[in-house]
Amino acid sequence: MHHEIAIVGAGMAGLICGKTLQDAGRDVVVIDKSRGLGGRLATRRLANTHADHGVCYLKPKSNRFRSFIQDLVDRNIVSLWSDRLHTLNTDGELILDADPSARYASPNGATVIAKDLAQGLTVKLGQVIKVIRPIDQGWQLTSQNPDFDLTASIVILAIPAPQALPLVQMIANSEFIQQIEDITFAPSLTAIAVYSPELRSQFTATNLRGITCSDQTIGWIGFDSTKQLNPTQPTIIIQSNAKFATTHFDSTDLPAIAQQLCDRAAKVLALPAIATPELLQIQRWKYAFAINPINALVLAATTSAPLFCIGDWCGGNRVESAFLSGLATAERLT
Repeated sequence: MHHEIAIVGAGMAGLICGKTLQDAGRDVVVIDKSRGLGGRLATRRLANTHADHGVCYLKPKSNRFRSFIQDLVDRNIVSLWSDRLHTLNTDGELILDADPSARYASPNGATVIAKDLAQGLTVKLGQVIKVIRPIDQGWQLTSQNPDFDLTASIVILAIPAPQALPLVQMIANSEFIQQIEDITFAPSLTAIAVYSPELRSQFTATNLRGITCSDQTIGWIGFDSTKQLNPTQPTIIIQSNAKFATTHFDSTDLPAIAQQLCDRAAKVLALPAIATPELLQIQRWKYAFAINPINALVLAATTSAPLFCIGDWCGGNRVESAFLSGLATAERLT
């Protein structure tokens, strides 16, 4: 099957790019290796609750992203979560964050943002693209699935730079390849902890929603159930810092690592109940944050047919960077 434009990656960058192009009348297909949409706009469904274990919240800085968020607010997809979070400093003191910026979240989980963007798009999930080969006036994309058959005139790789590298090494110019090779990412380990409903009042009494931590182990603690309209159980997200994640990323006992994160959060917040969740899971994010993003929203290759790399590592390392990267690429092609 042939499409005018193939986008590899169904995270924020790929989806906003695809939606903008399709709205402009272009023929687009979005392909992703996962079974679901969103990339780090990720929501884990857990028995009677859910939790955002990727993107913590949306905090618009640019006018374009602010306008995008306002549209989601107007359509009841996201709502204001908090305009003041907390910081745990190096002395272990919990202080009110000095930044009064509005943070937004979806009461139904971050994944609904991705699902909204994907409405009307042709999306092929569960396809791991292994090879991109030049053909006459375009590209052939080969998946690990032998039944997958797709060609496109234009390819946009909306995936982390290290995942894009093996796809472009044999087809792109050396300067383009070097720029991608130079991008490095910090990993993260995220514990997802669900607690007994009986603890709800105890957690609510803290008046805490989210905490940025300058800690030896933890980078973020989010009282994630505070995003929901009628939460049934307290749910907490605990994200490690990069150093801890690098040390333990390949651990063969991830449940123990998750418990270690809970124990640490319980200690630094002096809230022992955090150490005893009813349900505890963990997510590994290999490419959580770009350490050295490129100073451009789009990376274009010199190839026989148009080929672009985009993502949150283009111009920044947050979901807003991914949004602006995808939007800039779509506008470049329309």
